[in-house]
Amino acid sequence: MTPHETPDSHSGEALLREIAQREQELQRQVADARAEAAGRIEQAQRQAEEMRARARDRARDAAAGAAAEASREAERIANEILARAASGAAGIRKQAEERRAEAVKLVVREVLGGQA
Repeated sequence: MTPHETPDSHSGEALLREIAQREQELQRQVADARAEAAGRIEQAQRQAEEMRARARDRARDAAAGAAAEASREAERIANEILARAASGAAGIRKQAEERRAEAVKLVVREVLGGQA
């Protein structure tokens, strides 16, 4: 022991060393915690982007499905209208055919002056 050293100074130095070691350990723990937090933030951001991408895909699929359904419905309606128009045209042709004989008689009578 040197003249300036006392038993209390040894314990004081040991205490300071222990405090310094504890401070270094705490700094390492803080650095580790920050690194872990940064990793978790990155992971959360990746997961959020994946969720957004899946949501965009679902929205695009839903829009495509809705467009396809609308197209099918429009085609069904168009076919229904065409079928009604064809049916109406057939009815008109049938009436015209039925009235043709009467029209011919009328024309002959008018042209020939009632001699038919």
